[in-house]
Amino acid sequence: MASAFLLTVGCTNKFEEINTNPNNPDRIEQPKLLLSGVIRQLGNLGDVKYYGSVLGDYLVDQYVSMFNDVFNSTLTGELYYDGRDVQDMINIAEQYKQPHIEAMGIIIKSFMFQQMTDTYGDFPYSEAFQGKTGQIFSPKYDSQEDIYNDLILQLGSANELLMQTSAEEIGVYDCLYNGDLLKWRKFANSLKLRLLMRMSGKKDVSKSISDMVSNPDKYPLMTSNNDIAAITYLDDESSHWCPPYNAKLEKFNGTEFMSVIIEGHLKALNDPRIKVYFSPTIKGVEQGKYVYAGVPNCVRDADAANFNGGDSYNSRKGYIYAPRLLDAVYASPTAAQSILLNYSEVMFNLAEAREKGLISTGDAVTYYKNGIKASFEYWASRIPDKFKEMKSMATPPTEALEAADVIPNASYYEQANVAYTGTQAQKLEKIGVQKWISLYMCGIEGWSEWRRTGYPTDISITPPRSLPSSSNLAAWPRRVPYPQNEQVYNTEQYNAAVTRQGADNPLTRMWWDTK
Repeated sequence: MASAFLLTVGCTNKFEEINTNPNNPDRIEQPKLLLSGVIRQLGNLGDVKYYGSVLGDYLVDQYVSMFNDVFNSTLTGELYYDGRDVQDMINIAEQYKQPHIEAMGIIIKSFMFQQMTDTYGDFPYSEAFQGKTGQIFSPKYDSQEDIYNDLILQLGSANELLMQTSAEEIGVYDCLYNGDLLKWRKFANSLKLRLLMRMSGKKDVSKSISDMVSNPDKYPLMTSNNDIAAITYLDDESSHWCPPYNAKLEKFNGTEFMSVIIEGHLKALNDPRIKVYFSPTIKGVEQGKYVYAGVPNCVRDADAANFNGGDSYNSRKGYIYAPRLLDAVYASPTAAQSILLNYSEVMFNLAEAREKGLISTGDAVTYYKNGIKASFEYWASRIPDKFKEMKSMATPPTEALEAADVIPNASYYEQANVAYTGTQAQKLEKIGVQKWISLYMCGIEGWSEWRRTGYPTDISITPPRSLPSSSNLAAWPRRVPYPQNEQVYNTEQYNAAVTRQGADNPLTRMWWDTK
């Protein structure tokens, strides 16, 4: 029997077909089958969102000086390497003439590289993902300026491709926009606007932004919270695509406290978003009201344990991010989204562009107020109905909360620190601070905006209090050092990048970082 089987297999003329993995991307003729997976990969960056919030001084971690290990394992393990799937999807879509899928892949890839270059600076880009097709295993590092310039072109190309096509039914495969090509175009152009504003301190981008704003039919931007690029987690306890809901209990009850920086801003503005972003302290109730209290970044364990009187008197993340292990009734698998790009960010970018004279269309104060309003309305929309029934619990307590509690009255906009008045510098600072507040838990964007604009000015330019003895930081990080593997396996290209960009440490500024 065995010899007969071997003879049969040995003589077949279908050997290659029989011995080819049917699940290999090279054999997929419908690239939409890859779409949901590559989108979901973007939403599974919980550690990057957390450490991005630490560096943005929203959250606290006493070991912030060691952040590069987590960034590197997540960005290179879950983003850069997953980018190969995106490139496969783009290649297959181009081969089978499906421009809408190709365009979606280009947008996703552009977002990925925007995140990575804004983390490291110069980065393998033009030769990336070419091990299989071009036998390039030591890709060169492109300068951040060159990466930005090409990403602008790529996003323009994606917008053009989507203008020239009508999608087949792909709704179930598109877990971002359910096959709505106009929303994909809005994402592409809004991401392009983000890039243009980020490079605006180094390059004149006024014509590029003006062309977009003056021709919304050709370059549609996000126009409401319905357009935001945000991945909703699956309502499934077994789903690994729901990081907050399925997180370990210590990830919520540990040392992830509210930073004193955002505490100060939210309290100074009597800003109701504090109730969504953070939880009240466990034991801090004064005169019948819940207490919210922050901790400085980089404090030692001993200091953190005693700050404000101890852990029970420090605020943690909000209940939207509570895991089911903490509370099976009120923890929600779908309340927290993975935010890639918010509508409020678009409004604040346009407000800044108008205030600086980069565009002549629209009104800066209208853009600014729309950005603030959009942020409040977004967070209000994420509050589950059952939150209005929440009771005080032991660890941590929380107050009953519903959408109306997160919408401020008109007097909020009339406060001296909010009203769009003063010098241009004062107006730009108000835009920057409100934008920073709205970018909470939006990956590294709050940190990136601080690096670009300098707002808020009270973010830890030098780390407060005492640092762990293992720290070698002299100031707040400006970038993440490259993974150590690069020094070993891509030595020549790594050395060229460091020679061009500067020392491979957290304090070296990248191309667009001018503040």
